Amino acid sequence: MKTLKLNDLLHIRQENELWYANNERSVFVSTRAFGAMQRDLIQNIGINRMKTFFFKYGYQLGVEDAEEVAKRDSLSSLEKIEYGPIIHALKGHAKSRITEKDFEVDGNQIVSFRFKGIWENSFEAEQHLQNFGISQGPVCYTLTGYATGYVTRVVGVDVFFKELQCQGQGAPCCVWEGRLVSEWKEESEEFFSYSKELPILKELEQTNEKLMLERNNLALVSKTYNEMTNKLIEGNSIESILDILHKQNHVPIVVEDSRQNVIAYKGITLEEFESIKDTFSEIPDKKQFHSKVSIFSFEKGISLKTPIYLLGKIVGYCSFLYERELTPNYEIDSMIVDRLASICSLLFLKEKTEVESMEQVKGHFLEEIMSRKYTQQEIMRKADFIQLDLSDHYHIVALNYKFLNSYDEKEFTLHKKTFETVSAYLREEENLNVLIGQRPDTLLLLITEKQVSQENLEKKIRTLVIFLKKQIKNALFLAGISSQNSNILEAGAAMEEACSAVRLSSRDEPITFFSELGVLGILINDQNEQAIKKMIREQLGVLYKNLDKNKLELIETLYHFLEQGGNLDQTAESLALSKSGLRYRLNKITDLLDRDLRDPQRQFQLMMALKALKIVEYERIKKIQAE
Repeated sequence: MKTLKLNDLLHIRQENELWYANNERSVFVSTRAFGAMQRDLIQNIGINRMKTFFFKYGYQLGVEDAEEVAKRDSLSSLEKIEYGPIIHALKGHAKSRITEKDFEVDGNQIVSFRFKGIWENSFEAEQHLQNFGISQGPVCYTLTGYATGYVTRVVGVDVFFKELQCQGQGAPCCVWEGRLVSEWKEESEEFFSYSKELPILKELEQTNEKLMLERNNLALVSKTYNEMTNKLIEGNSIESILDILHKQNHVPIVVEDSRQNVIAYKGITLEEFESIKDTFSEIPDKKQFHSKVSIFSFEKGISLKTPIYLLGKIVGYCSFLYERELTPNYEIDSMIVDRLASICSLLFLKEKTEVESMEQVKGHFLEEIMSRKYTQQEIMRKADFIQLDLSDHYHIVALNYKFLNSYDEKEFTLHKKTFETVSAYLREEENLNVLIGQRPDTLLLLITEKQVSQENLEKKIRTLVIFLKKQIKNALFLAGISSQNSNILEAGAAMEEACSAVRLSSRDEPITFFSELGVLGILINDQNEQAIKKMIREQLGVLYKNLDKNKLELIETLYHFLEQGGNLDQTAESLALSKSGLRYRLNKITDLLDRDLRDPQRQFQLMMALKALKIVEYERIKKIQAE
């Protein structure tokens, strides 16, 4: 190809002191002025819009130059393409050259098109470096636009040129590549983003329409929320609130508790919901309009579901159900179901406060009963207010709990949590109306015979202990159950029985009835305490004197040994000791007591003394263990 001069293609002339190129009025612009415009555009419309602006600007420049070249019928398509870098360089954009080319035409069909080349001293990269420093990506948008527009006009098919490396990124030169748009695959999205970028005014118009739509949506959601809130303030039930929503959106609504038991529903029967709830399958890749709202599919449609939070914990769920012919307005409906969850949270908080207040009243009532503040007639009358018949036989249960490890939660919080867990379980799971009082590390439960028979009481309490172990980790729960009582005025004595019994409960056997204490239970009372302690001293001797942790360890060993009937294997297993370690302790105990531990009479007396010790010296033992 012959060497071209600028005027060969542009036909530059001056007329009346004005410059013309190919009969088009032209002006000279310095690269510094271009850089200033580049800087201002980035600051005013952002880097992404600036890319589109300069790409389209370069594209137009390329198309105009290609139209002049296209008039030369003597040139082949490949020669016309090769003129592009030459014109580009003659205009001062960059020193441009083709390094690789693959161009094949079959008739009017382009079979293959792939060009690679280099731009050196790109004016666009030079200005970007001066104004902004090194870029994270290519910056020669005018140059790639020019190449794209020029070749597209020459070959009559959409092509796209992009930079593989750029001087603006700190590279020694810019490397470019051009292909048919159809061959770029995913990367062609970049071309279409340049081609389809909306004008700013059009974009502002669309943005305004979206804002108006959003405002209307928020107004609708706000109106719905206000109506639900007003119903809540008026003291209406959750069913009344669901009525409001169902009249508006005409879709089934379901509210569940944390165990997914249905609390309230509208627009669907309980049987219908139960038949589909197990088929729900979450759609993880569905567009989420609210972070808390999940979308589920089921056999007949889809569901929007959001959790109900109370004090940072999930206490239930709200769901909207849509059959196949219904399509949710995800943006609005997700906001409304979330507002419903907020209303339900307030309702649950109100219910929780009412329940806690009632439980506190009942606990205070139990304390007054045990302190004999009221007559039997007054107690019966007050019990009617809480729907509890205290003319019936009853038991007192002492539920003792001890936290085995340190907790991040404050002690008060743990006691409160234990009380609430026990109260909720008896009320919701067992449907029992129970008076619950509190002592340090102990809950006192008054349970009437009409609700739980004496035969079933141990099973109920054992189930409660198992439940608590699952709910409150690293805690030991022990229970003591009083004898059956018929006189409510004797509740204080029944409480003492339960507290005495729980002191003999252990990890292996967490529940003890007062009746299991036998004659010991009859003997132990305030009047006999000194006599009981004397009996303990006589039987345990040195082991009882100056109690400390080491002696308590030996006492516990002796207690398990006697409880297991002198069986070494079972004793070692219950104490988690080796048999040799157990023998060492038993030999030491025998030496201290100077008595035969195999003597049945002696075993009986020692067991009585040990049980009495656990009861009358309970506080002292607990204090030593805590040291």
